[in-house]
Parts: sequence; structure tokens; C-alpha cells
Amino acid sequence: MLTAKLQEVTEFVFDMAHVTSLAEGIANLQDAEYDAVILDLSLPDSFGIETYGKVRDRVKDSVPIVIVSGNEDRALLNDALKQGADNYLVKDTLDGNRIAVAILSSLRNRSNKLDTSQRRVLGE
Repeated sequence: MLTAKLQEVTEFVFDMAHVTSLAEGIANLQDAEYDAVILDLSLPDSFGIETYGKVRDRVKDSVPIVIVSGNEDRALLNDALKQGADNYLVKDTLDGNRIAVAILSSLRNRSNKLDTSQRRVLGE
């Protein structure tokens, strides 16, 4: 679904790997480097905010995670953002532009955070 939605947006090109389970996703994250993760919280082998925690434990703060969920529950959204999710999209509202903007803004924000922490280390 996400791949098809992103293909609607011709001005952005994303190279994507699609997995259908948390186990497959974790394996892919061990085998390759990714710029961002788009994470569905409803996978066959994991459900809910725990799914986010397992992926975050794997990638630490190096990769932004955009959560996609069919759940519009504000408590879940707030919990995900408090735990460090970079963005949260509701499936019913998705279109290619919204997904692309979420990915690009998450990448930009992550880059800005890294720049800020590097300046702190250098004492600037």
C-alpha cells in the first residue's frame, strides 16, 4: 500500500524494502543500512507500541521511525511520540504526499538533531 501511494508522487523517488513481519524487518535492519523506517504497528508477530520499542532498540537514534497505524487513538499517538517516534500517520488519511512529507521531515529533523549533538561534543 505505501509503495503504491509513494509512486503517486512523481517528484520524490524512494528506494524501499517491504517486509511483512517484525522478525523479517529486524533481520533486514541487521543486514543493511536504511535512511528511515516506516513501521506498521499491526504485524502478524507483533502488535501495538511494543512493535515500535523493538525496532527502536535495534536502530537506536540513528534512523528515524515513522509509524503508520489504523488506530487513531490519541493516547497511542502521544505514547509513540513520547517514546521517540519521529512521526505518526493514520492509514485512513494516507496519500503519497503525506507519506513523502513525513519521511523527508523526519530525515531533516534527525539530521538537525545529529548536527546539534555534534556541535555540543565539539564545544561550539
